[in-house]
Amino acid sequence: MRKLLVGVVCAMALAAPSVAPAQQQEGWSYAYLEGVATATLRDGRGRTTATLTCRPPTGDIVLTDFTLARSARGASQASVRIGAMAVNVPMTLEGRGRNRAVSINLPQRPPILAAVQPNDRLSVTVNNQTVTYAEGGPARMREVAYACWGS
Repeated sequence: MRKLLVGVVCAMALAAPSVAPAQQQEGWSYAYLEGVATATLRDGRGRTTATLTCRPPTGDIVLTDFTLARSARGASQASVRIGAMAVNVPMTLEGRGRNRAVSINLPQRPPILAAVQPNDRLSVTVNNQTVTYAEGGPARMREVAYACWGS
């Protein structure tokens, strides 16, 4: 009887429709976990395309882009622009394969945050390839910065 019950439960589990995990919504999201402030940008398929992170006490904001890795071969500089202001900063390539990403450390309290306007867009240029992020990027960067610097 016990084997029959186990067999019925297994058969029911196999016949049940599979439940796909809830997909992340497109656009920016924000979280503060274990002392790290993080804004994450997802595309329409729920894939992470960029992150902004900051961890006290250094206060550096790290912008990680997962879409520029192919264009960034041989690059050592990136231009980070918010609205009309831009800064040229060192960048590195990190990871391997599909996890390869451009990593940019913005110095503590980057001056471009002071000029952020409500409709400004955040973009990064590496080797003449520019990615402009979804609306709300500068506001999320400011959120990440203030959460980090206020700690």
